[in-house]
Amino acid sequence: MKKTTKQGFSRRQAVGALAGLGAAGMVAGCAAEDVKAPLKPLELDLQNRVDRSVARQKVIGTLAQDELHTFMRINFYGQVPGKPAVPLLSMNNYIIDYWEPVQRGTYRMKHYETGYYTEFDTDKPLKTWLNPITNEELEVFHLVLGPIHREYSPETVMAPGLAPLDREVRVVGDRLFVATEAISQIPNLFKPEEWPKISGAAMVNWLSVQTLSADMADVLNPELNSAPAHMQLQNFITWSSWMHMGDIPGGSMARGYGTEISGFDGLTSEQRKGFEVHAPEIFDTVTWQETHFDEFDYYKLMQERRKAGEA
Repeated sequence: MKKTTKQGFSRRQAVGALAGLGAAGMVAGCAAEDVKAPLKPLELDLQNRVDRSVARQKVIGTLAQDELHTFMRINFYGQVPGKPAVPLLSMNNYIIDYWEPVQRGTYRMKHYETGYYTEFDTDKPLKTWLNPITNEELEVFHLVLGPIHREYSPETVMAPGLAPLDREVRVVGDRLFVATEAISQIPNLFKPEEWPKISGAAMVNWLSVQTLSADMADVLNPELNSAPAHMQLQNFITWSSWMHMGDIPGGSMARGYGTEISGFDGLTSEQRKGFEVHAPEIFDTVTWQETHFDEFDYYKLMQERRKAGEA
């Protein structure tokens, strides 16, 4: 686990250090990869692409070889054109990222993620779900995602599928904010002519934006490889296939929020039980080798059921 104890700088010292660097977009940090570096803040110029990558990395991950655990709470809403938005359901989401530094400013990550759906705004897991738009009761298909490999460098993010590209690294008040964006349109696995109840569009649209922020006192602290971060997520996507929305126009919007936690002991007993029952893969990432992606996995399941005469 990463070291997250705050020490070495007060909030006033952190803000004062920023002010002393002027308006050129400078923040203080530490090249934590150099174990011989003195424990004092070094200058990181946010206009310099490598320095900016180091500052970003302290917020989204770690400068060291380590693992980070994150818990997120996500609420989903349905939006049909011309009608009011409808609360759909919620999700408890758990992420484990394994980080490895390549060189200063470049870092590799292996991402594992699971999530189980709950009744809207509760921790109560769902086995079936009454779709409020179609009034159909459906089997819930929980989230299993990974392993996904990414490499973050000063130039770009290399990742399969949706890459969370940087949009801003900005100081606001006494926090450093990192904003990312992923926009994509891909062919729908479920062809509308073959799966009319599940799919109504030949293409699937995806918009996902995330903002992470950390206290500048932690970004400035040379004793920390990683600044404990809070995160917010919003996305708008074509209906998930398991919701069986057919040709109903619109899509679902998600609002998520969360933070890095110490590990599974950071969950409530109710939340941990929910993962153990409905999304247990996250507890054994060491032996988790097969790549999972929820839409692909659901497509495979439905193909198998169709061959068996069940779909």
